[in-house]
Amino acid sequence: MSTQIPAVHGRIIDLDAHLQVPASLWGEVFGHSTAQFGKQFIGNPFFDDVVEPELSVETAWNKKGSAAPGATTPEGRLATMDIMGIERQLIFPQVVLALPAWSDHPGAGKVLREYNDTVLRWTKAGNGRLRPTALLNLTTIEGAIAEAERVIEGGARAIFIQDGVAPGGYSPAAPEVDPLWALLAEARVPVTFHIGGQGGFFASNAWQDTELLRPGTFSTGEPVGPHMLATMHMSPQNYLTSMIFGGVFDRHPGLRVGVIELGSTWVGPFVDLLESRLALSRRVRETLKRKPSEIFVDQIRVTPFYWEKTARQIERYGMPEIYAFSTDFPHPEGGTDPIGRMAADIQPLGADAVERFFVGNAELLLPA
Repeated sequence: MSTQIPAVHGRIIDLDAHLQVPASLWGEVFGHSTAQFGKQFIGNPFFDDVVEPELSVETAWNKKGSAAPGATTPEGRLATMDIMGIERQLIFPQVVLALPAWSDHPGAGKVLREYNDTVLRWTKAGNGRLRPTALLNLTTIEGAIAEAERVIEGGARAIFIQDGVAPGGYSPAAPEVDPLWALLAEARVPVTFHIGGQGGFFASNAWQDTELLRPGTFSTGEPVGPHMLATMHMSPQNYLTSMIFGGVFDRHPGLRVGVIELGSTWVGPFVDLLESRLALSRRVRETLKRKPSEIFVDQIRVTPFYWEKTARQIERYGMPEIYAFSTDFPHPEGGTDPIGRMAADIQPLGADAVERFFVGNAELLLPA
C-alpha cells in the first residue's frame, strides 16, 4: 500500500503523469490518423492492454501501462487521483504518440490536431484538475503560434515542446521566437520539457550505438538506455542556457517552464556554473535583471526521480522552491510508493518543506 501523508493527502499536485490509451483504441479516442500510426503497437502488452482492473489503492499504485485504472478516460483518471490523494495532475502523452506529431511527416499535422483535440476534451472534463499538455510542432514558429492560439482558446492549460530542437531553426532567445513566449506568458500557460523531447540534440546517434549503451524495448526492459539516462539533462540545460542568458525570462516574466522526468540532481551544479560564467560575459552580466538562481526560483520547476536525494541538493545549493512531486503514472519508472519514498527524503527538512514539495512549488505551473 502506498504511503499517505495526512497533511497533504487530497491536495497533492502531481507534475508528471501520462495519458496511456491502449493502441487498439487510438482511433476511437484520438482519430483515424493516429490509429494508422498506432497499428504497430497493437498486441504489445504495455501499449495495448485493454482490461482495466477494479480500482483500489493497490491497483492504482501497482498496475502499470495501458491497463492501469484511469489510464484511458478522464472520469477514470479523476477517480484514481482521488484514491492517490492527488488534487491536480499534469498529463503528458505517450511519447511514441508525440514523435509523429512533432515530425515533418505529411501526416504530422493531423496527428497533432487529433491529439490536441483530445487534450481539450480531457481538460474540459477535468474541471480544473486534469491538465493534459497540448503539443506544438516547432518546425515553423508561425505554425506553432497558430496551434498555440487554437488550443489556448479551446481551454488548454499547458504546452509540451521538444527541447532537443531549435524552435523554427532559431535560438530560443531569438526575437523571432519571442511572440510565442509572449503568447504563452500572457495566457499563463506553462511550457514543459519532458523525457522523449531530446531527439535532435545530439547530431549523431552513434554515441549510444553499442551493446551496453543502446536502449532496449518496452517489452524487454530498459526502453531508456544507459547513455540517455546519463545525458538526457544536457538537452534542457542547453535550451535553458539560451533562454536565461538570452534574456527570455526577463523579457517575459510571466513565462513558466517545467522540466519534467529529466531528474534534478543536475540543477544545483548547473546554476552554479551559469552564475560563475556571468563573470566572463560583460554583455550578459549587464543585461540580466536577476541571477540564474533567482530565475529558477521565480519561473522554473523541476521534478526529481523518486530515488534522488533531493534534500541533499537543497542543503547544498538552496532553491527549495524549484523541486516538485510527480508520480509518472501509469509508467513503471514512477515506482509503487513515490509519496513514501520522496517524503522520507524531504521530511527531515520539516513540515514546511513537505508542504512545498507536494503542493506549493507545483502551483507555479498548475495554479488553481
